[in-house]
Amino acid sequence: MAKVAQKSQKKIYYDSDGVELCGIFHKFQGEKVKGNILLVHGIINDKDEDGNFTKLAKKFSKLGYNAFRFDFRGHGDSEGNSEDVTVKGELNDLENSIKIYDQILESESKYIIIASSFGAVSSILYTSNHEERIEKLVLWNPVLDFEKTFLKAETPWGKTFFNEKGFSELKKKGYITVPTTDFRFGKKLIEEFKKIKPFQILSSFKIPVLTIHGTIDQSVPYSVSKKYGVPNSLSKFISHKSDHCFVGIEKEVIKETIEWVLES
Repeated sequence: MAKVAQKSQKKIYYDSDGVELCGIFHKFQGEKVKGNILLVHGIINDKDEDGNFTKLAKKFSKLGYNAFRFDFRGHGDSEGNSEDVTVKGELNDLENSIKIYDQILESESKYIIIASSFGAVSSILYTSNHEERIEKLVLWNPVLDFEKTFLKAETPWGKTFFNEKGFSELKKKGYITVPTTDFRFGKKLIEEFKKIKPFQILSSFKIPVLTIHGTIDQSVPYSVSKKYGVPNSLSKFISHKSDHCFVGIEKEVIKETIEWVLES
């Protein structure tokens, strides 16, 4: 089979709040497109997702798919400050990224979302309101429970900043700084954590969902994904003995993701 050339385009666009966003569109250059992939990164990350989303986009574009990966506000090449990041804002960014994707494709298309970590939150919220537009959903180490991940953290990472010192900083400055980074969790975001329960929303889904989670994840509780990651009979759960970023098994996770999208 002849090789198909790949083409990627940088897109600058605005969400409804007027925030400038940046995305990369990977266009399949063949005649018949099999589907459209949307890659949604995690918090304190970007559209590359440690290189894994770049690899996924390129692999999918070789297999007959278009792919689009973008930076949320306060991340990567998009505008905004980290302390202004909110779930509502990220949902806005996702909605407008889908609108620009529609414009690129010149149609209201159906999408396959692949979301990593915190990116699962906006992806689940969007899907809950537009399930007819989402073919499949893939969740990598998803944040499904804000209380267990942050407010009353059960994992080592969350405990490093959602603690007495962190809440004192929140009271004095209006944000909590993540250790060893410049990223700040703002007051509005933390208030949202008290109200939104992604695991409950996910439980009602009828579309196929693939959840992949590391059993020794030090950032996001594995137990929550294990309990809620298979919302229906069309869904699948895969576990690996790995930490949050799938270090050392990235190729395997990418392979599993692609195979499931192609076969399910």
